[in-house]
Amino acid sequence: MRLLYKKAKAKKKEVISMEKNKSIIMGIWKFQERVGEKDLIDLANEWAKDEKYLQLYIRKVSKDQLGIGFAYLGDGTKEVHDDYFNKTSDQLKRKFGNDLAGWDIASTSTLIKGF
Repeated sequence: MRLLYKKAKAKKKEVISMEKNKSIIMGIWKFQERVGEKDLIDLANEWAKDEKYLQLYIRKVSKDQLGIGFAYLGDGTKEVHDDYFNKTSDQLKRKFGNDLAGWDIASTSTLIKGF
């Protein structure tokens, strides 16, 4: 079980216990400028129906590109991480082709604040 520490105002250490094997896959899917914000909002709203998505947002990732940022509940295993990546990247490649510009995705190891 992972334990996180944060300093309270009185300089005491407070222990925050996380559930065993709980992991959050976090990242951003990046799209070429030809993909509009409305398309990404529609896609994010579709993904939001999946309760494992803890957070979804649209933001600029470069001068003219947008991305969908996300936090997705995993279980800490490589298999679940790979399954999420393969399933989602295949879906995005079919829908957007070469307009899927890239991604930046990782499983968190230490969550300091949030969720």
